[in-house]
Amino acid sequence: MDTRQVAELLEKIAHLLELQEENPFKIRAYQNGARALEGLTTDLRDLIEQKKLGEVPGIGKALEEKITQLVTTGKMDYYEELRKEVPPGVLELLSIPSFGPKKARTVWKELGVTSVEELRKAAEDNRLSGLKGFGEKTQKKILEGIAYLQKNAGQYLLSDAMPVARRLVEHLKACKTVRRVSIAG
Repeated sequence: MDTRQVAELLEKIAHLLELQEENPFKIRAYQNGARALEGLTTDLRDLIEQKKLGEVPGIGKALEEKITQLVTTGKMDYYEELRKEVPPGVLELLSIPSFGPKKARTVWKELGVTSVEELRKAAEDNRLSGLKGFGEKTQKKILEGIAYLQKNAGQYLLSDAMPVARRLVEHLKACKTVRRVSIAG
């Protein structure tokens, strides 16, 4: 698991904690930890092997233990426990532009909405406008966000795709039958 993937998992944990109305300081600790990892200039595995991950500003003892477990075993028990408490589709709601954890928690707890499709239907049926913090304008923005999400499904940012493409090219170059390979389109 690379540094970027670990940082993304820490962000997911922060979202799960927000969905459960956890202590804001705990949420911020995971967000800060993710940012600290994103700013690393040294290899994460090296820091773990040298037992220096805790020296990185924003990484406390508890985060150090969890990150070490994740990198060395490929899973984090704490994340697995949190995931069990929130339906998987609720996290997916956070991919909708301008739809954050507070709104996701509200529609999940108040209406039982646990997927993007259920949210779309609730907005079309005008069931969201009765919720605190929601109105017709919000419903419209949610529908626009869902349409945007569906329109761009299957598309990836170049910054996410390029490292994968480079690894694939290196793998293909190692094959004896491959004469020429390059990244395209």
